[in-house]
Amino acid sequence: MKRFCIAACAAAASACSLAELVPLAPAGGETVPMLSREQIEVSALETYKERLAYLKPEYLKLDPEVRNSPFESVRQGAKWRTYPSFRLKWKATDGETGPWKIEISGDRDFKDATVWYAENVETEKHKGEPDICRYRIAAPNFLLGKTYYWRVTSNLSCARAGHGELWKLCKCGGHLKSGKHDIASSPATFKTADTPPRWIKTEGRVDNIRDLGGWRTVDGLRVKQGLVYRGQGLNDNSVTGEIKGRNRLYLEDVEYLTRTLGIKTDLDLRSSQETAGMETSPLGKDVNFVHVSSQSYKGVFTAEGMKTMAKNVKLFADEKNYPVYFHCIAGADRTGSLAYVLLGILGVPEHDALVEWEHTFYPKMPDFRKGFSKNYWRREQHLRNGLKKYGGKNATFKERAELYLKDCGVTDAEIAKIRSIMLEQPQ
Repeated sequence: MKRFCIAACAAAASACSLAELVPLAPAGGETVPMLSREQIEVSALETYKERLAYLKPEYLKLDPEVRNSPFESVRQGAKWRTYPSFRLKWKATDGETGPWKIEISGDRDFKDATVWYAENVETEKHKGEPDICRYRIAAPNFLLGKTYYWRVTSNLSCARAGHGELWKLCKCGGHLKSGKHDIASSPATFKTADTPPRWIKTEGRVDNIRDLGGWRTVDGLRVKQGLVYRGQGLNDNSVTGEIKGRNRLYLEDVEYLTRTLGIKTDLDLRSSQETAGMETSPLGKDVNFVHVSSQSYKGVFTAEGMKTMAKNVKLFADEKNYPVYFHCIAGADRTGSLAYVLLGILGVPEHDALVEWEHTFYPKMPDFRKGFSKNYWRREQHLRNGLKKYGGKNATFKERAELYLKDCGVTDAEIAKIRSIMLEQPQ
């Protein structure tokens, strides 16, 4: 469903005193989850072996520690692969049938509301009772831990083919002749759960995008949302190494990423062969395109890997570069390795940094479904083991990440600057 960020329109007059749209759920400020139950459950498991077994039950035989897990979900295995979704429900007291416009805003006055024109609304009818309408929004890209307002409007046009856009009244007045006028519900409220990660969905072929913000730190701070995003490549890899790959984005994705999210820097971690000499971001010439051919896992501890890690991390020490979108092609390995180190110096607990990496595999991600293997999970252990060489036996994850980056050539001042930009007191 196409989304448009526009100023909310004034509510039109009701057709009669009996006609009313009544929000039912969420309506009273309740907290709604932004992750599926399975994502929340798997994130809470302490060891990566348990988390692996949750996703693939055949791995239960690997280790008695997993086989005897107290978590039933681990012992039974999980078969789920999906993005989270958000559901709205309202009551149509006078048999209103739409077309429907749904507005959701972080502002009580619906300024700069996000608008959905809902075509696939489920209607439950009972004789003598008002209709109950339900609508599902897949991956709505809400901020975590934030209060939102929503309302629904019906009868936005005469609904005849070619008779104007949904948000305009048709000049023929077809819906007026039938006695139906625009009707808007009263605003209802809800709050999003404060559980990271925050997923971002596009309409095109760019997947596995999530905000690096929302995670709590060992110091009682929180990583700010809306500053750093990780994800897949914005265009395909080059086939020949000479001609760049085709764009994966729709025009509305470019609008959303540059206007709504405000992306200023596109940090591309792919090789020169993959990018074929690209000099401009698929997001447009106004976005700063930075290409650093980078390494992952064991590779970040080689001489070349440490050199490129320093170059990447130093970019985050300049406030003018934010918000930043960084990626390789799948958003898993090179992207995941950089995200892991960034979360480390910010003070995010090691468990959460590992879970953040693993979330690449928790939702539906076709690139990795067929090749799903426990060996892939072992790659994250290379990051852990590499950092364990820094700071001694009793060093914390945060201390090890900091010592590693200083060994790469990142200065104390640059690390402090990154923390000052990306951390905040939780509300």
